[in-house]
Amino acid sequence: MLAGIIQGRVFMVITVSLPPFLGRSEAASFRNQLLVALEQNESIAVECAQAGPLPSLWVQLLHSAAVSAVARGLSVTLLAASSDCRESLRAIGFDAARSPLVLE
Repeated sequence: MLAGIIQGRVFMVITVSLPPFLGRSEAASFRNQLLVALEQNESIAVECAQAGPLPSLWVQLLHSAAVSAVARGLSVTLLAASSDCRESLRAIGFDAARSPLVLE
């Protein structure tokens, strides 16, 4: 994880590199990273440039973290989302206009 600044806000960068099969332990580890960032009152940027399709579990984790972040005045942003990543979001009905999850 790296710290950085976007538009004057501190955030954590979580690099996402999805294996072909995402097991429970990987999801739990990712969830813990999101929780740590939120507990430290830091916005989160998830780098998705090299990511393939996001499994629905990961989308649910990101959405849940984004809802919690917004309640704290923070944000969760997907940076440089690959076309596979964007397509997997569209396939489950992701609506950027209604979601607290920010897609750049």
